Amino acid sequence: MSFEIDKELNGDSMLMHKSRHIHCDSVETLTVDGENGPRFQNESLEGYKIHDWNMNETAINEEDYRMNTNPTNDKQVTQIGSFRTGSTQSAEILTMIDTNDGFIHDNPTIIKDVANERQNMMQQPIVSGISDDHLEEHQIYSSKKELQRKLYMMALKRKFEFKTTKSTTKLLLVKCFDKECKWQVHATKLGISNMFQIMKFYSTHTCRLDMMSRDNRHVSSWLIGESIRETYQGVGCEFRPKDIAWRARELALGSIRGSPEESYNTLPSYCYVLEQKNPGTIIDIVTNCDNQFKYFFMLIGASLARFHTSIRHVVAVDGTFLKAKYLGTLFIAACKDGNNQIYPLAFGIGDSENDASWEWFLQKLHDALGHIDDLFVILDRHGSIEKAVHKVFSHARHGVCTYHVGQNLKTKFKNPAIHKLFHDAAHAYRVLEFNFIFGQLEMIDPRAARYLMDIGVDRWARSYSTEKRYNIMMIGIVESLNAVLKNVRDLPVLQLVEELRNLLQKWFVTRQQQAMSMSTELTMWVDGELRSRYNMSTTYLVEPINSKECNVNYASISAQVNLDTHSCTCRQFDLDHIPCAHAIVACRFYNISCYTLCSKYFTTKALLSSYSECIYPIGNEIDWVVPNHIHEKVVLPPKTRRPTGRPRKVRIPSGGEGKCTSRCSRCSQYGHNRKTCKQPIP
Repeated sequence: MSFEIDKELNGDSMLMHKSRHIHCDSVETLTVDGENGPRFQNESLEGYKIHDWNMNETAINEEDYRMNTNPTNDKQVTQIGSFRTGSTQSAEILTMIDTNDGFIHDNPTIIKDVANERQNMMQQPIVSGISDDHLEEHQIYSSKKELQRKLYMMALKRKFEFKTTKSTTKLLLVKCFDKECKWQVHATKLGISNMFQIMKFYSTHTCRLDMMSRDNRHVSSWLIGESIRETYQGVGCEFRPKDIAWRARELALGSIRGSPEESYNTLPSYCYVLEQKNPGTIIDIVTNCDNQFKYFFMLIGASLARFHTSIRHVVAVDGTFLKAKYLGTLFIAACKDGNNQIYPLAFGIGDSENDASWEWFLQKLHDALGHIDDLFVILDRHGSIEKAVHKVFSHARHGVCTYHVGQNLKTKFKNPAIHKLFHDAAHAYRVLEFNFIFGQLEMIDPRAARYLMDIGVDRWARSYSTEKRYNIMMIGIVESLNAVLKNVRDLPVLQLVEELRNLLQKWFVTRQQQAMSMSTELTMWVDGELRSRYNMSTTYLVEPINSKECNVNYASISAQVNLDTHSCTCRQFDLDHIPCAHAIVACRFYNISCYTLCSKYFTTKALLSSYSECIYPIGNEIDWVVPNHIHEKVVLPPKTRRPTGRPRKVRIPSGGEGKCTSRCSRCSQYGHNRKTCKQPIP
């Protein structure tokens, strides 16, 4: 038996026989009418003598649709089948019954085409993956789970929450968690396939900001498993949780920061815009013959503008290692403002702390600052720094950090008493006091005394300092800055430089506001120092010598003060440039304001002037206007060889630092704690 289909397939269709419909979704819901009424209805076909009607999709095209059927018995039931026309139409052939007993003899007639929905489906591409969070109406997904996964990832990226109001095998309806918001997605199943199509989508969120999600409530084990499923496709692929977390972290940081290679290549354009936005800024980038990065120098114009007039000319220099992909060293030159706060001056980047890199950085710093008569440079006795400072700043006075010298004494001589005597001798104001303390040190360990003499007493002892060192004895200002930049040193070079600029911008704004809020003539730090010294001078007695000089007696000790030359025999007034207790009582005796005897750098006016300039951001990269010769400049990453092993995240301790030893709170002994204490209870 064969059926010819001469009619064009359009619209929804079902198979009919005259007035009786055979309309169902499966064979099990088929109704077969016989001579004596219904033989079965909504029942399984098992137990009935019914054979399949074999249907072959042959000779089908737009001009002639023909299906060859081979009935094998007196009852035939069509199975659900489908065919596709030459114009990519699809039609579903629903169930049909034919008998040989004369009850149903006519050929079935296809009155409508069920391919309308299928045709639309074939014209829409099936969406797969979650690479983007774009949704729109009529999108088709391979399954309901694929659509749900897309919705979960979209909610995570855009930080909102939704709830599933209805979820069946044929329908998915989700709405925003906020009842007032109109956002919703309505998707339905396509026919008998597993595919789901978005029928309605309201994309605009009107929910309140406090409803935005931050706890990732949509993250589930299923979602994470689906996301990393492809990683485990190969045989024997095993990943530990920390491996997955590390790769996820690296991908996330890469998408935010960009690649280190792009960072180096964008650096020239960034520096050009930074110089244009901040007049007076000095930046230099040096590459080798292969265009590979070598050195970088930056001094922001706002820092340089007030250095000569409002900042003490004591510069501390030091370096710290970088932790990004291409490593390197960050060079820092910093000072202190009138409120005893860090005042960053210049930054540099090089391959390591070697002679060439330090000489290049310090030469750029010297060229930017110019010749300064009373300049004092403090360093930490690093060999390369010491060579470069003596070569570049030969006219300046050079001091060493007393903290580092003390730590070296701990390492070399293993005697706590030596370290204590050194600290007292280094901070003594009078030469007689220094000689007495240093003599005791020499009697205890002559080798330690000889070691300190070889360094140069005038480089670490305050009493022998002939230049204006003020109260700055250590390079702790740079060490403190290193601690502030601890996390910044992980960044690629471009982001590192931008964070340095951003840090200076924040500090300048904050400290300018702080200076404007000060009601005293001197800065808060100096005002506190004067008050503590004033309290010490309440019992001092003054013996005038003339209108500017006097002798101050206290506890059988005397000191001679000269208010005209800003000096005292205790030398604290001379070296700190802040009136000592003797000078304060003399000012009170002569009715002179002690504020007028302080250095100009300690006034609130000088502090405000130090931060009067503004540091401007560079804006979005898309808005940069850069000349072609700058934009086309190529800067490649430096040629470095990363050392084996785990990357270092913390600095190598200086000599004598060591690790802090725990102390037991039960027996007061060192080396263990209360939990592991084995001493008997007294």
